[in-house]
Amino acid sequence: FHSVAQGSSYLSLLKCVPGSMPNASWTGNLRAIKWSDMEDSHGGCHGHYVHGICIYGNGDLKWLVNSPSLFANKFEHRERTLNQSETAIQPSWYF
Repeated sequence: FHSVAQGSSYLSLLKCVPGSMPNASWTGNLRAIKWSDMEDSHGGCHGHYVHGICIYGNGDLKWLVNSPSLFANKFEHRERTLNQSETAIQPSWYF
């Protein structure tokens, strides 16, 4: 099991809390994460691994676009890497 429930996720499952969804489940693909021990299922990391999690590079963008997940976990943010992108990176996208 690779995910740990966040406090904000927990509160939405409580009964009697405004906006709660007590019948919601913990399963789903909210974050797109490539784990190093699951390379057969995702085709490998085109960035690099840190603590077993892929820091996405430009080569991972196609996989991310086709992923059902809503958020990507981590991106390589070095300027050299961003300048090699096929899509122009807007200055407002930087951290």
